[in-house]
Amino acid sequence: MQIGKVLQQQRIQHHWSQAELADKLNISRQSISKWEQDVSLPSFANVVAISDLFKISLDDLIRGDDELMSKLMTNKKMSPVAKMIWWAFGIAIMMYVILMVAGVGEKSLNEWIQLPLIVSFAGLVFTVNWRQLNRSLSKPAIILGIIFLTSLIVPNIYSFVQGFIQGMAE
Repeated sequence: MQIGKVLQQQRIQHHWSQAELADKLNISRQSISKWEQDVSLPSFANVVAISDLFKISLDDLIRGDDELMSKLMTNKKMSPVAKMIWWAFGIAIMMYVILMVAGVGEKSLNEWIQLPLIVSFAGLVFTVNWRQLNRSLSKPAIILGIIFLTSLIVPNIYSFVQGFIQGMAE
């Protein structure tokens, strides 16, 4: 049986509308409709969430859906986070080489990098799908994230305040 039919049967057994199920999975009602009509397939993360929600084993949920099984077996794409990390390291190494050849000093680099850092961070904050991110973060990940962000932010705040105080003193 295809996952869309299993999903629809389980939803009906629990007396939930598509909208109610969508709210429980933190996705759109249209996604539920597309899955039930076999227009599209859920991601692996959503398959796991459906399995947990309905207390159905993953095997029972996807075993009969050959198309989904094929998609899950052949989906060997690099995750967006992995792509972001690899690209960042690659670009950072290239930039390091270029800046060293150009003779740019550390102080100049620190001054120059502030604007792209602030703009990219703000852009990231406004473009991240927070609903999905919040579902995937564990307590240790949140604690490490707080430590990481604090470590990034404190030196900048310190530098800004010291510069402001020096500017006011002059």
